[in-house]
Amino acid sequence: MNVPQYGPQYGPQYGPQYGPQYGPQYGPQYGPQYGPPPDVHSRLLSEPFSAVAPGLRVILTGDPSALGTDKLAYSINPRLTALLCYRLTPDSFEAAILDKRHTHAWGLTKQDLWFTALQNMAYEQYDLRTFQTTADAPVHVVMGVDWPGSAHVMRLVEVAREPMPYGAIVMLPSPNVMVYAVLRSKRSAQLIPFLFQTFQSLADDGEPLTDQLVWWRNGKVTGMDTRPSPEGGVQIRQSEEFSFLLDHELPDY
Repeated sequence: MNVPQYGPQYGPQYGPQYGPQYGPQYGPQYGPQYGPPPDVHSRLLSEPFSAVAPGLRVILTGDPSALGTDKLAYSINPRLTALLCYRLTPDSFEAAILDKRHTHAWGLTKQDLWFTALQNMAYEQYDLRTFQTTADAPVHVVMGVDWPGSAHVMRLVEVAREPMPYGAIVMLPSPNVMVYAVLRSKRSAQLIPFLFQTFQSLADDGEPLTDQLVWWRNGKVTGMDTRPSPEGGVQIRQSEEFSFLLDHELPDY
């Protein structure tokens, strides 16, 4: 068995340690419920896609294995997955998870449904709060209003509305909250402890969607395990690509 190593180096081990900062406080939020009546899928399968399309959305979940293997999903890693779903009512987060039967019935590909769902989410309202830091970029907190805020990580380029050649770092303390910061230079590494402390404060009242540090870049989403550092900061099991970014790609200023 491959046991993770906890050391002071960069790379695929738990390495760099960052000192603590303090983030904003929010109360608990709640994500989508997965319990549609059994006749929902029969109705969806019998309707034309044009009638169903406005209800398509994307949601995030942790380990999706309990849902079966036929769901329309994009796996980020075994502990974080984006699912295609149909919103059941406009006044709740309740959703029916879509599967391969739906693409067959509507004569479309998973990608067709994915883009439709993301386009629909552009109209969902969210609360955006921005917190200035001593680094080179602020930290933003997105809280969902019409739909779970965490799902907006899949359309982060539209949410951020600024160039992100080096991507952004994200944490998801609950299904309804996304915390992110855009990476701009080597000074951006100072954002990591602030982001982690904010994550901890927001996850205090409930189970986080994931405790991974998520790196978004050019539409690719990578999750990296974290754990609190004994010194009060955070240790990250960095991917080789993320380590290379911090060491070599990010400009000094």
